[in-house]
Amino acid sequence: MTTATGTRERLIESALHRFAGDGVLATTLEDVRGDAGASVGAVYHHFPDKQALLDATRERALATFQADFAAELERHAGAEEGIKAMVRFLIRWCFRNPDAANLLLEGRPSRAEALNRDFFDRVQRWWTPHAHYGVVRDLDFVLVYVIWLGPALEVTRHALGGNARRPDRAAIEALAEAAWTGLAEER
Repeated sequence: MTTATGTRERLIESALHRFAGDGVLATTLEDVRGDAGASVGAVYHHFPDKQALLDATRERALATFQADFAAELERHAGAEEGIKAMVRFLIRWCFRNPDAANLLLEGRPSRAEALNRDFFDRVQRWWTPHAHYGVVRDLDFVLVYVIWLGPALEVTRHALGGNARRPDRAAIEALAEAAWTGLAEER
């Protein structure tokens, strides 16, 4: 017998693949229901409409990315090592999870305030000592994010969308070096 949680997760997983493959607008609840092998009642029990399903799917993708990112970041004590490692991580994660990456790159979860607050608190706890000791620049954190990961996100967005080649090792290293150069405190 299938549990309610199992059905909900199957619906989210099916939605993730459909949204990534067919696009959010083209995907119907019926498509997702059929792929998940769920009843009409089960769909509406968990999600009153497509927007609720989209929100839940994006939120799960975001939670997975943020947990993986923060755990990887916390493995790196040094600023340069951590900054460069996370550029590499971001690109690697996106290509290992293309459906989730495409969904996250396409839009912003509408109910992710708590996830974002916890995630950015973890990242800032890692960043703050490095800024305090003058290893990295003490910038507004939005600017830190844009300099650190913005170029890697753009390359990834274009590659996942089929408009550019997947970045090779040299390109990834160039992005990692650029992030470090942009964020390191001038000596």
